[in-house]
Amino acid sequence: MRSLREISASLQAFETTSVALIENASKLAKASDSVFISINEGLLDLAEVIDRGRKQNQSTPALAGIPISLKDLFNVRNEITLAGSIVRKHYAKPEARDAEVVAPLREAGLLFFGRTNMSEFAFSGMGKNPHYGTPLSIWDRQTGRLPGGSSSGSAVSVAEGIVTATLGSDTAGSCRIPAAFNGIVGVKPSYGRMSLSGIYPLSPTTDAPGPLANDVDSCFILDQLMCGRAKPHKPLPRLQSRTVESLKLVIPESGVMGGLDEEVQATFEGALEALRAAGADIRYAALPVLDQCIEFFATRAIVLYEAWQHHREMLEQHGDEYDPFVQQRISTGLAISEQEQQVRYQDMKKLGLQFARQYSQLDADAIIYPTVACVPPTIAETGNFDDARRVNLKCLRNTATANYFDGCSMSLPCHRPGQAPVGLMLSATNGSDEELYRVAAGIETILSTARL
Repeated sequence: MRSLREISASLQAFETTSVALIENASKLAKASDSVFISINEGLLDLAEVIDRGRKQNQSTPALAGIPISLKDLFNVRNEITLAGSIVRKHYAKPEARDAEVVAPLREAGLLFFGRTNMSEFAFSGMGKNPHYGTPLSIWDRQTGRLPGGSSSGSAVSVAEGIVTATLGSDTAGSCRIPAAFNGIVGVKPSYGRMSLSGIYPLSPTTDAPGPLANDVDSCFILDQLMCGRAKPHKPLPRLQSRTVESLKLVIPESGVMGGLDEEVQATFEGALEALRAAGADIRYAALPVLDQCIEFFATRAIVLYEAWQHHREMLEQHGDEYDPFVQQRISTGLAISEQEQQVRYQDMKKLGLQFARQYSQLDADAIIYPTVACVPPTIAETGNFDDARRVNLKCLRNTATANYFDGCSMSLPCHRPGQAPVGLMLSATNGSDEELYRVAAGIETILSTARL
């Protein structure tokens, strides 16, 4: 699997063409199942123009002509945004402009290959969708396993090699869970790092658009464009990796390390051994706020009230067209008063302050723990509402912590080829994104070697 930087270099050296990239993506997409809600069929003409410009030595952005995919909640000019639903067909109209995080990607010349499937309205960590089908995790397809949600199609589009990178969103783990379940990198930026303008909302106070890709560097390039730190027509930004022997990493003594599947436990421990052998300083330490985050998410979730307020009119008119699982979850927000929600906001803010204080006392570059406590569950395990709710909470338990302490977080694959996919998650305080990328790049170097 090549990175954005490698593909860019191949294009500039005329070792490949944008047309060839689009044709390969189209071939793989046609063989895929339930990965896309729609595909942009008009890209070959654009690819030809870009290729011709390069041959004529015209000034062309480094990423021009590379296809990426977008989760179906990002507004794209002249396209409709359905957010994985059929209800939105009653309301959605072609958008006048791109989402603010999408616009610089267009200016950089990236080609938007298609809108990827997702959990309806981004409200599930499993990735199931009754309207457009459920894309399968890249692993153990004969059994049929969940892709992780809500950015399911985005992750699978990368894992299947259709595109090298994609955009998702993460409200409680929706970039990192599907990344872990499909053996790729997924990022939850600090809240506020990215504009939410032009992105269909789930929880405006916790939504965070983020990149997913084959590698950390590709995510970094997209991150820098999305938040405006890199300019589309300038050379690609450079990621300065931390040396592993300089890293101080903490494994929290917390519930996030409990109830792990055997495969997750063994794979995570193997990754720790490789990092220690490379010189990383890894130790266990108490971080009580994580258990408070888990309890808060499980019993007083912020998203419920916000989702109900947004969806109440659509539910009244078209409730029978919702995914029943999503409809039931949203409807629980009816019981939450505005006063109670304000208390929840205040309490979540306190969690963020507690985390910042406890984290600062650790003298660590990041905390690390498994992205998800389990390997991808089978679709058959989610046959009824109670089972689906149990699986969903298990998928979200570890990732949701970072959203509730308002940090930045990233999932890296740490399993060997052919084994069940397992993610190693790094997290740090809000605003530490740039440093977390450097830390992740160093860790990725070791994990990539260990996984061979």
